[in-house]
Amino acid sequence: MNQTLTQCALFSGIGEPEIKKIFDGIFYQTKEYMVGEIVAYQDEKVEFLMIVLEGVVRGEMVDVSGKTIVIEEIESPRPLAPAFVFGMNNLYPVNIVAQTETKIVKIPKSEFVKMMQRSDKLLINYMNNVSGRAQFLSQKLKFLSFHSIKGKFAYYILNLAKNSNRNLVTLPLSQEKLAELFGVTRPSLARAIREMHNDGTIKAEAKNIQILNTYELYELMK
Repeated sequence: MNQTLTQCALFSGIGEPEIKKIFDGIFYQTKEYMVGEIVAYQDEKVEFLMIVLEGVVRGEMVDVSGKTIVIEEIESPRPLAPAFVFGMNNLYPVNIVAQTETKIVKIPKSEFVKMMQRSDKLLINYMNNVSGRAQFLSQKLKFLSFHSIKGKFAYYILNLAKNSNRNLVTLPLSQEKLAELFGVTRPSLARAIREMHNDGTIKAEAKNIQILNTYELYELMK
């Protein structure tokens, strides 16, 4: 387990011997789940920090029509809903379902607090993880305010250009990650970028984007 945890963001920069010390005397349990088994239910109170040690789980919810919508896939070794471990309304926002045979370590909240008291690095990693997720969601809310994919992409590259003071920017994220940020599918995003390239608004070469028509980009944001 300790070797796997060295690859987990919460234990970044912490070696196996130190992880062993952090867990020494701490109560925790590991549990295995079969394919399709529920790990946690939506609106269930979060009582543990859970980390996927083996396998893949997915967060999913059911809409009003009864259709299941997959929100996110979480692979080993990642924590499950770390931002919901603490707080007043700490309930799982979605159902968490095992997509493969899965092994998860479950650490009670009170025990996780003891672990963070033992390791400043673990505490900082946890705070960075939660803060990073909050910043991601904040960005996503901004993009949701734009109705079109082209508008979302225009806003994104204009901000990159503003920060670099150049009309040539390099996308720091893959199209798959950008699509997740925008709340759209990757093929739809790729099509929008291609159309903007063909229209002469931008010149797109892999991750390099040259802004050719700033005025048109602002128009797409309206």
